[in-house]
Amino acid sequence: MKTIKQIADELGIDKQKVYRYIKKNHINEANQEQGVMYYDEAAQNILKSHFDKNITLEKSLASTPVDVLLKHSEILEKELEIKNEQIKELNARLAESNAALLSAQQSAHAAQALHAGTIQKQLTDDQTDFVQDDKPKSFFSRFFSR
Repeated sequence: MKTIKQIADELGIDKQKVYRYIKKNHINEANQEQGVMYYDEAAQNILKSHFDKNITLEKSLASTPVDVLLKHSEILEKELEIKNEQIKELNARLAESNAALLSAQQSAHAAQALHAGTIQKQLTDDQTDFVQDDKPKSFFSRFFSR
């Protein structure tokens, strides 16, 4: 069993802080002798857990601006490295898609050329047939060909 002063000394904080926390959270003393309040292990554990959290928070807030800036710059550097990796991956994908697009354009161009050659051949064949049909037929060949 410990007094408020002993608990405060153990935690390294002011005894008034401990007293205010006890009153605010309605923590009852285990024993009282001659106006001195003693607190059991359960109450001490509650106080220690609360003030340990606050002490670590105060220490982290009390860090110098230089430390804060260094931590912030480290975080930004890590994010920058991640973004650079993402850019490399996207550039690789873009190069792959450009290569696929180029090959598709080349095959489309080759198909168009082949199709144009086929059409040209058909047109020349039709013209030769048309030229052969231009010969005038005699009267009897026209009459008896039907």
